[in-house]
Amino acid sequence: MSAASAAVVAATAATVTFRNPISPQSSILHDVLEINIEWGIGRDESASRSATGLRVRRVVAMTKQLWLDSIAADGARIAAIAPASLGLPVPSCPGWTVRDGVVHTAGAHRWATAFLQAGADSKERFVPDVSDVPDGDAVLQWYAGVNAALLDELRRHEPDEPARAFIGRTVAAFWMRRMTQEVSIHRWDLQNSLPGGAEALPAWTAADGITELTQMQIPLIVGKKGLPDALVGKVIVIEATDTGDRWTLRLRADGIDVLDESVPADVTLRGAASDLDLVLWRRTEPGTVDLVGDRTVLDGLLDVVII
Repeated sequence: MSAASAAVVAATAATVTFRNPISPQSSILHDVLEINIEWGIGRDESASRSATGLRVRRVVAMTKQLWLDSIAADGARIAAIAPASLGLPVPSCPGWTVRDGVVHTAGAHRWATAFLQAGADSKERFVPDVSDVPDGDAVLQWYAGVNAALLDELRRHEPDEPARAFIGRTVAAFWMRRMTQEVSIHRWDLQNSLPGGAEALPAWTAADGITELTQMQIPLIVGKKGLPDALVGKVIVIEATDTGDRWTLRLRADGIDVLDESVPADVTLRGAASDLDLVLWRRTEPGTVDLVGDRTVLDGLLDVVII
């Protein structure tokens, strides 16, 4: 674990052991993400005054801008969808039309905005509010406004500022990352429905998405549902060839451990970060990446989490 990560006091989480899974090539960025997002953890006060703490704060500001730029760019791509395409089906989200995907993504933006506006001490449980969605083609301009309102709210907050989310008390960076991933994946879903197909996810966005999946989404679901005995103790390694990132996961009955040491893998996935992220989100088949070892281990985990 890096010096920056060692300056962290972690809150107890029953479903996952948090460690830094990231390779040296991108360790600074992901150390910052680890510090600021893991289930409402806080930095040790003496460490925050050190040179390391100053470097961390600088990179936090850079990371915030990357998140916001990504939300804006993918939001603009959604808003630019041709109105004639709104009725097309979305293959990666059965039952949806493109219009449904636009409305869903707007609802997620409204949800995040409501949590952030309410503050860290709010106990209210919000639901996505899309009651004002207009009919017809106007949904695209409406979505653009909802996306802009989310960005305005996110700009008001520092990444390590206390906040609340559906997981409980956390920090504003949680929502910056969560909305980056939400709009990125659904932008891909909607573009993939169009004749021209979808652009790949940006490499850094996809790598950050895999980190979120392995540190929050998958552990949260596995912690609630559990894993079959046949999967317990199995090791999955994920290697992004374009970013140099590596994630090593050991499966438990009630969660996963994200390991920072190298251990033998039962199955290894290797490919571009975008391709890996899309496989883990069940948007594409595992055959789109290089897979070595026992595929049933990966399939078994994904069948449980069904993200």
